Amino acid sequence: MKKLFVIALVLIAVPAFAQQTLNYSWENGGTILGFYGSNLVDASNVSGPQTGSQGSLLPDYTCPGAVDGTYYLHVAEDPHTGTPQAFVCWVDGLLEGDIVDAMFYGYDITPDISPSLRIWGSYTATGGDVNSYHGSAGGADPYTAGTGWDLVSHTWTFFADGGAHGGLVIQARLYSDPATSDPDRTDYWIDDITVTAPDHATIHFPELVSPVEESSWTNIKALYR
Repeated sequence: MKKLFVIALVLIAVPAFAQQTLNYSWENGGTILGFYGSNLVDASNVSGPQTGSQGSLLPDYTCPGAVDGTYYLHVAEDPHTGTPQAFVCWVDGLLEGDIVDAMFYGYDITPDISPSLRIWGSYTATGGDVNSYHGSAGGADPYTAGTGWDLVSHTWTFFADGGAHGGLVIQARLYSDPATSDPDRTDYWIDDITVTAPDHATIHFPELVSPVEESSWTNIKALYR
C-alpha cells in the first residue's frame, strides 16, 4: 500500500509597519536643522514677497510668498562654490528596509538652467545627531522645473549598514550658475515639506530656537549680573 504524505504549507503573514505622515511649512519660526558647506548663509524664516540674487549672469528675482501658510525658508549660496545643502528634516530610529517618502517645494524661475534645487539624502550614525554624517543616501535626479514653486520628491529604502546607520537627513541641495564664481550670490526659497516614515521612527523638523538656547554660558551668566 502506498502511503500518502501531505505536506502542509503554513504562510505566516508579516504585518507591515504602520506609517506616519507629517507636514511642516515653517510656521513655527524655524529655519534649518543643519547644513553642509560654509557658503550656505543667511538661513532665515521669511514671509511675503522676497527679492534675491540669481548670480551675476541673471537679474534679481522675486518670490511671491509662501506655498502654504504665511512663512517659508530662505537660504543663500555665497560665494558660489561646491554644492551646499540645507538640512530640512531628519528621520531617526530607522530599521533596515524602512521606506521613507519626502517632498518639498523649491522656488525656481529658470527652466533647464540653474539656479535650481534638488531633494537629496544622507545617513547619520546610530545614536548620533543630525550632523553625524555617515555617507550619502542619494536622491532624485530631477531638479526644480523652473515654473515658480516646483515640487521635488523622492523615496528612500533605508540601508542600515549592519546597524551603523540610524537616521536619514533630507536635504535641499542648491545649484547655482555659474557653479563657482566669487563674489556671486544666489538666494533660494523652500516651503511645505511632507515626510512619510514608519511610526517607530521619529521625524524631526526645524524648531524655533529661543534666545537662551542660542546664548553661550557666558551670555547666560551675564543676564544675572
